[in-house]
Amino acid sequence: MSTSRSGGECVWSHYYLSMSWLDTTIWTLAVWEILILAGVGLIAGLLGGLLGIGGGIVNVPAIALLLSRDIHLAQAASMNVTVFVAIPAAIRHWKLGGIRKEAVVRIVPFGIVGVLLGVTASIWIINDWLMWIFGLFLVYVFWTNLRQLLKDNKKSIGDEPPESCCTRARCGVVGSLAGFGGGLLGIGGGLITVPLTQLICRIPLRQCIAISSTVMIFTALAGATYKDITLPDVPGIAADITWYTPLEISIWLIPTCLIGSWTGAKLTHVWPLKIVRSVFLVLVAVAAIRMLA
Repeated sequence: MSTSRSGGECVWSHYYLSMSWLDTTIWTLAVWEILILAGVGLIAGLLGGLLGIGGGIVNVPAIALLLSRDIHLAQAASMNVTVFVAIPAAIRHWKLGGIRKEAVVRIVPFGIVGVLLGVTASIWIINDWLMWIFGLFLVYVFWTNLRQLLKDNKKSIGDEPPESCCTRARCGVVGSLAGFGGGLLGIGGGLITVPLTQLICRIPLRQCIAISSTVMIFTALAGATYKDITLPDVPGIAADITWYTPLEISIWLIPTCLIGSWTGAKLTHVWPLKIVRSVFLVLVAVAAIRMLA
């Protein structure tokens, strides 16, 4: 009996030793945390390229929930990554001819102002409220995408949108709302930019995705820089969190985000949108439940 127990203990000891490398720290993160971030980055990048979003809808809940990090830190890290999701996606869309330059030029200035105001507002919102706001936003995203999935897509809105639909006023509304929402929630704002551009400017969905990816290069860069700088000033934030702490997380997300984004942007013009939305809905539903639980 003792021999059997000794043998069992030996097996478990060997198993523990073989897996202990996962707890090894590289820079400031354990190996298992880095592996999670790499997987999350790939998913976020793929969805970012596919849907014209920054990947924050995946990155923020993953960092906050799976790695148990402060949500403000999660938002800052996510906004840093958004820039690297947007660039390869925008290049892909540009090569495939999906970007409407006049819309991008008119949306960007308002988007930058909006994202700076959104980040400022987020500083004064306590963590629990921010988790609830983000969770409720995910519910909204789930509902709108579910409606899009279920409705008959016999006719897309604005197959040949007239120039008058991309006026400075319309684009200003899109940029301001998307920028503020993105800054407040720590996301790229694509989940707001895409539907608003389609609704207000009456541009086809695939072009909206391309426009959103391009706009995010500029808004995410401004928002991420401001978020990192102001992060230590957030009320209640841990004393050891500095402006570069988000970069210690972002650096492990960026490589796989780049790969996913480059691939996803190409698939936007290949895959049926129903497949894309279905995968997206599952991820959003899980994240919403966790954030509101």
